[in-house]
Amino acid sequence: MEIRKIRSGETGNIWRLFHDTVHRINQIDYSTNELAVWAPDEYDEPRWVSRFIRTRPLVAMDGKFLLGFAELGDDGRIDLFYVHHAHQGEGVGRALMQRMKAEAASRGLPRLYCEASITARPFFERMGFVFLEQRELERRGEQVSVMLMEYKF
Repeated sequence: MEIRKIRSGETGNIWRLFHDTVHRINQIDYSTNELAVWAPDEYDEPRWVSRFIRTRPLVAMDGKFLLGFAELGDDGRIDLFYVHHAHQGEGVGRALMQRMKAEAASRGLPRLYCEASITARPFFERMGFVFLEQRELERRGEQVSVMLMEYKF
């Protein structure tokens, strides 16, 4: 497995992994309406390309196959962190998180934080994150529950 920065032309594959993983994995904890507003079926390519030019996510690759991806903000915020639904539990998330922690430490960040899904909370706890509070986010008129979590260096 190789972990590297996103390359040109990979945005569509990343969006597809995001969309499919949300709809297949998070259906355990979220309603159909919540999933639909969280990860809509319509791919807005200009929006995603613009986002990834700005955020430059890390991607985990097995040859040409995308296993997962993650974004690390300048302030330590992890916005998107997803592992392909068929490859969860194989160490992909752990490898991405180790790389993000190393990058954050090299930048001198005091912490990492995220608004994790209910489904992802156990993963983040295994990675050393602490649950701070539950929040309700509004997404296109629908309330979606997330867990504010933090990792301090």
